[in-house]
Amino acid sequence: MNQRTLSHALWVAILTMITASCVPGIRNAKRQTVGTQEPVSSASFSRSLANQLKAPWLTGNDIQTLPNGDAIFPSMLAAARSAKKSITFETYVYVNGYLAQELTGILCQKARAGIPVYVILDAAGSKKIGNSLIHQMKTAGVDLRFYHPLSIFPLDHFNGRDHRKIMVVDGKIGFTGGCGIADAWLGNAQDPQYWRDTQYRVTGPVVAQLQSGFNAHWIQCGGNTLSGSQFYPKLSPTGTLKAQAFLSSPLDQQFTIPALYKQAFASATKSIIIENSYFLLDRPMTKALLAARKRGVHIELILPSKHTDSWPTRYLSRHQYRRLLKAGVHIYEYQPSMLHSKVLVVDGFFTSIGSANLDPRSLYINDEANINVLSRQFAQTQLKILAEDKQKSKRITLSQSPSPWNPLSVPLRGILCPIAPQL
Repeated sequence: MNQRTLSHALWVAILTMITASCVPGIRNAKRQTVGTQEPVSSASFSRSLANQLKAPWLTGNDIQTLPNGDAIFPSMLAAARSAKKSITFETYVYVNGYLAQELTGILCQKARAGIPVYVILDAAGSKKIGNSLIHQMKTAGVDLRFYHPLSIFPLDHFNGRDHRKIMVVDGKIGFTGGCGIADAWLGNAQDPQYWRDTQYRVTGPVVAQLQSGFNAHWIQCGGNTLSGSQFYPKLSPTGTLKAQAFLSSPLDQQFTIPALYKQAFASATKSIIIENSYFLLDRPMTKALLAARKRGVHIELILPSKHTDSWPTRYLSRHQYRRLLKAGVHIYEYQPSMLHSKVLVVDGFFTSIGSANLDPRSLYINDEANINVLSRQFAQTQLKILAEDKQKSKRITLSQSPSPWNPLSVPLRGILCPIAPQL
């Protein structure tokens, strides 16, 4: 077998794996039904989400919004330094550099002090961590596990990645959002070198749900079940927010991200504002979004521009613009740097934040973790930040959109799941 034949066979194998990983999710999504079409402010909506996402709503929470590295990492590192009982940390990307070394130093210091420090890193996303940081952690007593170590078998594990971003300190302070651990997340998105992203500091009863999300993967990675007050202390109210943290785990048939979006789209009566780093809708999701627009719902999308780490996704995404623009959807491309934030706000009341992108990988392949919030005040905080991002964006018009015919998407229209690395 010559080199060209081997190369062709490899691409066929990869394409088969991608398609096989994605198709069950899309079949599942087609069977999903919307629980209600009542507004997001209704009791029916909150009940429906609790049932679909298998996560109860909890009151008494406080969630601080941390835009960009200048706000994110001082808060996260300070929380880690304050740990007295435990640190659990899970992320997709961990790249050796200034930030990774700072965090590693804190984790090692706490582990040497006898505090349990448990870390889960995705084996693919964190392949650039470097042996030196791994050695430092293990020598100091950090219990480090890699999610789905890279192996071609089983195929679904090779392609199914841990995209969650969770840190919990002493079982009381949680962090989640879009950012990983790499120097690209430093700064304030002031130029293309530094990414635009948002992270959230969480306190109150919902932190226990974040901890349970980490716990689920910890067990999958061979760790013992986390229990006791050092991981699950009694959590008193710290604020007024009603929130739920939920998980998506396609390998376990938990396709909660598409269920969330379709329910939110169906219940929207006034507006849908989306900021997301990877936007590639399949037919069911496109149908749900356009149905909302047909009802007169105002829809805005804030998406990446040429500054992106996944050009195949951007290429395919832009070929969906024309149909959306014709329906009256407003599309903006963020100009200063890579946009990595993941926020959904519906009717200025319901907000979903976390790790999930709006593309087939997050919908049907990767494990994700999001927090939903029912609060007009919290939604307005997000909308203010999104409005600032929109002012730094270029609005795309119908005349600027690419041709709707896209040769790369024809063979797999509706089931394509890009394998390009997405953070």
